[in-house]
Amino acid sequence: MKLSSAALLGIAAIVGIMAAGVFAYILFLAPNLFIDQRLWWTGFVSLVFAFLAYLVYAGTEARILQRFAGGLFLISAGSFYGSIFSSRTDPGTMLTWAIVLSVIVVIVLIGVFVMSREGEATNARLARRKLTP
Repeated sequence: MKLSSAALLGIAAIVGIMAAGVFAYILFLAPNLFIDQRLWWTGFVSLVFAFLAYLVYAGTEARILQRFAGGLFLISAGSFYGSIFSSRTDPGTMLTWAIVLSVIVVIVLIGVFVMSREGEATNARLARRKLTP
C-alpha cells in the first residue's frame, strides 16, 4: 500500500467519523427539534458531505470516495423524503416538495448515468492503447 492510498483511506475514515458524529448529534441529541426538522438537517448535512466527497473523488478518482458520495446522497434523499412525509404541513405543500425533490433526484441519476457512460468510453479507449509484449 502506497502512502497516498493510506492517506486517502485515513481521510475517508476521518470524514466518515465526522459525518457519523454530526448525524448522531442531529438525530439523537439535538434539543427542541421535531422529527421532520431532524430529518431535514440530516438530509442537508449528508448532501453537503456527499458534495465534498464527490469533489475529492473528482480530484483523485478513488472509487471508494465515489461510493461514499453515492451512499451519502442516498441518505440525503431518504432523509429529505422522510422529512417531507412526516411533516405537519398541509398535503399540497408536501406534494410540491416531494415533486421538487423527485426532479432533483432524477437529475442527479441522469448525471450518474452520463458519467458512467463517459467512464466506459474512456476505459474502452485506453484499453486499445495497451501494448502486448
